Amino acid sequence: MRMPWFSAALLLLSACATMSSGPPGNDVDPLHQVRRVEVARDVELEVLDYGGMGPALVFLAGMGSTGHVYDVLAPEFLATHHVYAFTRRGFGASSWPATGYDTATLGHDVLAALDELGLAKATLAGHSLAGDELTWLGSHHPDRVEALIFLDGTDNRGEIAQFLKDGPLPPLPFSVLDGLPSREAVAAVIARDLGGPLPPHEIEQAHEFDATTGAFVRHHRHPDAMELSVRGVALPDFAKVQGPVLAISDEQAFTEWVGALITSEGVSAALRERARDFLPVIREDEAAQAALLKRLPNWKLVTLHGAGHYLWLTRHAEVVAEMRAFLAR
Repeated sequence: MRMPWFSAALLLLSACATMSSGPPGNDVDPLHQVRRVEVARDVELEVLDYGGMGPALVFLAGMGSTGHVYDVLAPEFLATHHVYAFTRRGFGASSWPATGYDTATLGHDVLAALDELGLAKATLAGHSLAGDELTWLGSHHPDRVEALIFLDGTDNRGEIAQFLKDGPLPPLPFSVLDGLPSREAVAAVIARDLGGPLPPHEIEQAHEFDATTGAFVRHHRHPDAMELSVRGVALPDFAKVQGPVLAISDEQAFTEWVGALITSEGVSAALRERARDFLPVIREDEAAQAALLKRLPNWKLVTLHGAGHYLWLTRHAEVVAEMRAFLAR
């Protein structure tokens, strides 16, 4: 959940170190059928089948989210597509293996899930971290991809992974939920930080609550899934992505976050110094990447200024309209 403000994010506590129990069984959800498909030995993904008519449209969740985060967006496309959403390994009701959080393995998970569903091709829509899976799939397995939709998913997380590889992970820009007394309090804090409310099932699937008091206990994921996901991202090569692409962005990237690290008292002096050296590099690289994406003939770029990271929560109608127009091309 990248927030629209990065300096404040440095005050937040990363939940990477919290411990979680294993994933629960499937819940009954009137919005979709829920199943688990095997994608590797002892690894299953939660698949949400929303139904619908037409070719396959598959939503991939961002880091920290489950497929249920799309409960307000996926139903918008049932008239033209058969819609699914996948929950990544390590999160929610999917399996929580100790390994396999690199971009290539996560991409293979998507391919294996498509195979299990009998889908030869699909349009893939991915948020945030899922953009790296889209990039990998669009360049390595274009035969399985009808089209790609990046939902604020073109930030260069691979460059950030390289920047962070030699030290501990600094605090990540996620909502602070520790000590909140109820589901309602958790939902309110997240809605404030994201600019719009998460679907109720996402609150349930991505968090754990005390059975007696209802208080927030922990995030519902493998205890190392966040850090492994951050460190496992590959450098993207957007120029190699084949097929039609729609990229909807809020035009924010990691420059502000790196800049805020320079003055943060919550990180080591060594990291602050490295951030100071890295800041002009990432500014130059982000400008070069923006120019590259504008030159790519198969890409359509849409910027929703001020929308924040969870675009479809804050600018729902605009995101739906852009996606429908792209899918109807």
